Formats: sequence, structure tokens, C-alpha cells
Amino acid sequence: MLPALAVVGDSGAGELGTALPGVAVAGLSATLVLRVRHRPPSLLGGVIVAVASWLLSQAGPGAINWFLAALLGLGVALAWPAPDRRPRLDDPALLLGFAGTVATLVGVAAGSGPDSAWAWGSLTGFALIVADGVLRRDSQPDPGRLGWLVPVAGLTAVLLLGAWIGANSPSVSWFGPMISHGPRDRPEVAITFDDGPNTGATLAIAQVLDAYGAKGTFFSVGKAVVARPDISRALLADGQLLANHSYLHDSVRWLDPRYPELTRAQHAIQRETGVCPTFYRPPHGQHTPFVAYAVHANHMRMIGWDVSAGDWATSNPRTIADRVLRKVRGGSIIDLHDGLDGRVNVDRRVLVQAMPLILDGLRARGLQAVRLDQLLGISGYRGGC
Repeated sequence: MLPALAVVGDSGAGELGTALPGVAVAGLSATLVLRVRHRPPSLLGGVIVAVASWLLSQAGPGAINWFLAALLGLGVALAWPAPDRRPRLDDPALLLGFAGTVATLVGVAAGSGPDSAWAWGSLTGFALIVADGVLRRDSQPDPGRLGWLVPVAGLTAVLLLGAWIGANSPSVSWFGPMISHGPRDRPEVAITFDDGPNTGATLAIAQVLDAYGAKGTFFSVGKAVVARPDISRALLADGQLLANHSYLHDSVRWLDPRYPELTRAQHAIQRETGVCPTFYRPPHGQHTPFVAYAVHANHMRMIGWDVSAGDWATSNPRTIADRVLRKVRGGSIIDLHDGLDGRVNVDRRVLVQAMPLILDGLRARGLQAVRLDQLLGISGYRGGC
């Protein structure tokens, strides 16, 4: 992850200064494209700006936002319709395009949210077209086949990035239904835990939840359940909810069109605990239409999240709690990790220490942590796998 722009796209968590690198990348991209002498009309530039800004509003924090910023700059540069002249800083299309790009990047970084980013991007794209067709009536020479390479490459990049974002976002449902939050009108949230069970943390977390009169949902890795079935059985006896988080929890099997990971984990959980979960969360949130089909074929629901604390990458409990409490609201599904990749002995004491801080903060906000089935009004288990 590139931290300078990592927060762009993470609604509510940004600061204005984090948009500056994005603006610089967009400006550099536009400068390079402006050096191409033959380019097609600005219509494609407007389309690229609009779509790239929409993808920016959907993407999570990470390096992918650098590429989206570069595409914004490329789209702005394509709005320059007279390649036989040197670009002027007072050109209407460039002024409108850069103003909209800066507004989009700054707005997302400042936490104005996806709707605002999409609105800025759409208006900017439309303004680029108007600037070309109305404010300037310069003739545009035929760019020729070579001249179409830049916009075609830009559109291809937009489509590829869109596919990647759709497959990796924990909230978008382009490739299949994904539940990322519950009803917003109730003071309830669901705290969910991935990658366990874990020998040192899972039951300790359950004890903290019990002390606050709360319950959690544990998305368990099949191989870890097989290694330590006693922990999952204890969770079940304590009234916590068990859910499916694949069998191996690796980074490649989500690309397998057959996707046997889900069914294999279902059978392991049922064999070791006697229950068949209704909820499935793909590792890292990565999903394809084939994953979505496997979820549907098993009569399950695919679960994402709208609050993530990055708790696997920090040793500070206060940081974890602050990240959760900054973004949480009624109906939120909070994603935490009582294990890491299904390794049962990994040290996760940091999350145990963070849990009282999180629960105190939720209580101060009038929010109650409940099981996911209670939040969504959907049964957490089905008759058989």
C-alpha cells in the first residue's frame, strides 16, 4: 500500500492533505498525454473522467487510487481538442477538468463520500464535453489509428480497474449479492471476527463480549476448525454465531471457477460442531461471479463489511478502537480478526486488548453489538450442508 494516498476512497477517514499526491499524479498523467499530437475528441475524455471518479468512490484505500488519479488526468488531457497548438493554462476544458479532478480527489479524501465523488466526476466529465463543443469550436483533425491508442488504453484500464475493484470490494455487488451493512435505523451493529479460531484470542474475545452483554459472529477458517474444534464448540455453547470463511484462506483459490473452498469448509464446520452456517465471507473480500454462484448454490448469504480497522497490521489497541469508532454507525458490520489466515497459534492479544475500548465506545454512542443474524433478520444456520 502507498500510504500517501491510501486514505483516498476511504470515506470519513481522510484528510485534505492526502489528496495532494493524487492531484500531482493526475497532473503528471495529463502533461504526458498532452504531448501526444493526435488525439480523438474530448467525449472519451469526459467518459474516462466520469467512470474513473465513480471507481474512485467505490475503491477501498490502497495503491489502486494512484492509477485512478492517473486516469483522471488522462481524461482531462483528452479534452484538449487542438493538438496542433501549445496548451494554454487558460483553456476552458483544462481549467474545468483540473478543477473537477481536484474537487473529486479532495472531496473523497475529506470524507465527503461516494455520492459526492460520483457527482463531482459526472459534472466534470460533462463539463469537459461542453467546454469542447460549446466554449471552443476548434476543428479537430482526424487522429488516425495511432491517435486512438491513448483513449483506447485509457478505457481498457478503466474496465480492468473496475473488474478488480468489483472483485475486491467488500461492499459492491457487481459480481453477486454482497451484504455490507444492516438496517441503518436501529442502534445495533454486528462485530465480526475473521480467520479464527485462535488458541489465545478467540475465547478471550468471547469473554469480553459476554461481560458487555454483547455477542459476536466468528467467520471461521475450515482448517483451523479442524485443528481446534473445541474452540468452535465453546463459541457455539456460549451463544456466539459461527460462520464460514473458506477452508484454506489463501490468495489464489478465489480465482478457481469451481470454487470448492466454501463447500469444504461447510462440511468441516458441520462435522466438528454440528451446525451448518448461513453466512459466508470470502477471504480478503475477494469474490467473482463463480464465488457468488457457489454461495447461492449452498443457500447462503455473502457478507462483506462497512467498517474495517486494519487490525492485522497494528500493535496498538487504541488505534484499532479509534478506527472502528470513527466510522461505525447504526447497522454497521465491523470486520476484525481473531486469527490470521487460519493459523491457530498466532498472537492476537492486541485485539483482545482493543475489545473493551471498542465496546465502551459503542456503548457511549448508544450502539449495541449483536449477532449478525439478529442484525439482518436472517437465520444464522440452516438444516444441513
